[in-house]
Amino acid sequence: MDFSSEEEVKMKIEEFLALAAPDRYDFSNDGASEEYLALDNFKNDLEKFIIYMSKVRGYKRTKEDIMKYGADFSQKYKDLKIKDPDSKSILLREIYRKLWADSNLESCWVMGKKAQKSYIQGETMNSVNTTLGAWYELVESEVHKEERLKLGGQRVSIRYILSRYAQDTRGQSELFDTVQGLLFLISVYHTLGNFIPVPAGCNAPRGTGILEDYWDLTLKVIYEYYVCGEDKIRDIVKGANSELYELYKKWLDSFQDNNGPSWQCFIEKNYLQDFVNQNVDGSYGIPKELWRGHFSGAVLPNSIEQIEQFCVNASCFITARSTRMLIRLRELFQRDVERM
Repeated sequence: MDFSSEEEVKMKIEEFLALAAPDRYDFSNDGASEEYLALDNFKNDLEKFIIYMSKVRGYKRTKEDIMKYGADFSQKYKDLKIKDPDSKSILLREIYRKLWADSNLESCWVMGKKAQKSYIQGETMNSVNTTLGAWYELVESEVHKEERLKLGGQRVSIRYILSRYAQDTRGQSELFDTVQGLLFLISVYHTLGNFIPVPAGCNAPRGTGILEDYWDLTLKVIYEYYVCGEDKIRDIVKGANSELYELYKKWLDSFQDNNGPSWQCFIEKNYLQDFVNQNVDGSYGIPKELWRGHFSGAVLPNSIEQIEQFCVNASCFITARSTRMLIRLRELFQRDVERM
């Protein structure tokens, strides 16, 4: 495994903790080019989000349809260097190693091939993209719905959303601003509290399965595994092979107390207290829904109210978890300093 030296780890984390607002640090900046870092000067989180997505999504320019706007927008920033924080942020990997026990990270290492380095697989827990697509289904004009359908898209794709933004930046910016919590969620999308180490190869399947990338539904499956004895892990790694299923199960089983695999231990060690309800006796109960009725209703939001609840709740849970993780990170860093 490709471990950084302890001195390198300490210095990187020390610099992170010295930031004026580490809880708002955008991990897509880690390893990015200076031109991308300069985008922070825009003071526009939406613009930066759009630029980020235009880089990580591919475009093919067509002559007539709306997608040409997205292709031109992407071409404008083609030379920017941006890395996906899930697997490419060195700072995140170092934070994972500091905050998590080696036993809990054992299943999360992706072993490098040939000259490639090994790394810890991370995951962005709360996705913006799926909910954006559901929102566009509700608010988009009939003219643009027809235009999208001509592209063969029954559902709204992120490429289509970015193309609409590039076509009508001012109008789209004003539209985004009408949804309570949406712009704030975008601003904390790539902050510390929205990342978690997961079993190697198991981050992508969750976004394509029946959970539609929603973290509360994922946590509910995990809760039922620990508390109810129901094994629905394949709902999380849908389409994955049996090896990945076993790896995910091994990861869950690594969070143990004196009685074996434990939901209480899983929540504590993953700093997920703000994502779950608390029982009368102080123990951790069922996960909080990202909007009312999510566990018993449709997977995707079907009203503006549900979308706003998702944006507000996800933002609050992410920022609270960032604070919790930073407190622990500072404690561990101070302990290392005192040992010197």
